[in-house]
Amino acid sequence: MRRIQLIFLLTSMFFAMNLSAQHISMVENKGEIGVMGGATFYRGDIATDILFYKPNFGVFYKKQINDYVGLRLNYEYISIGANDIQSKNFYEFKRGLYFTRTAHDVSLMGEFYFLKFINGNKNYRFTPYLGFGLGAWKSIKSATNLDTATTIRTITYPLNLGFKYNLSGPWNIFGEATYRFTNSDKIDFFADNTHHVPSGFLYDLQASTSGNDQYFTAKLGVSYNLLTVYGVDKPKAPKKWHFFKRK
Repeated sequence: MRRIQLIFLLTSMFFAMNLSAQHISMVENKGEIGVMGGATFYRGDIATDILFYKPNFGVFYKKQINDYVGLRLNYEYISIGANDIQSKNFYEFKRGLYFTRTAHDVSLMGEFYFLKFINGNKNYRFTPYLGFGLGAWKSIKSATNLDTATTIRTITYPLNLGFKYNLSGPWNIFGEATYRFTNSDKIDFFADNTHHVPSGFLYDLQASTSGNDQYFTAKLGVSYNLLTVYGVDKPKAPKKWHFFKRK
């Protein structure tokens, strides 16, 4: 009797696992679209002891390649700026430089889930993720008290770290931070080898030796997964035969 119960239990577990696997495979994630907003922080040669933040927003589209890997296209509207007068460093305070910029930022990144993520499944409803790739930055408006050559366009190297949580069905919320290394030291108008003589000052003041300028964004967003749901084929309705009576 115990053997029969054991066989019945194992058989039930097998069918339950099989049904669960079928349920998982019925939903295929084809891609994802999302909107996001947050703050941008600049790191460069002006007021190096303060993190200045300005608002930013963006959108993205991701093509899901498999359960863990996707290819993501991003657009962000970036605002950055800094002001030496707010610095606690006496050297930078006396230098008195400032700048602001707004720019378009476009990037293409590979995105990798750390955990299996399946919409609508409570066991697989969240995952951290990592992304990296290549981008382009283009300035559209700027202001500064420096009369020097500047960078209008540059290549960026974004590194993205985030966390995503499935709310219900195809809808998710996420938070992420993206650090961008740039190919220019003139985004803030002040390169490492640039000298500036403030008004009423006897000596010229040089920029820091921090290398190329950098900036990063911290964002929250909402995304929608483009799902294809596979189910059991519905049986075709039988053909209706119509018999017409002769008049």
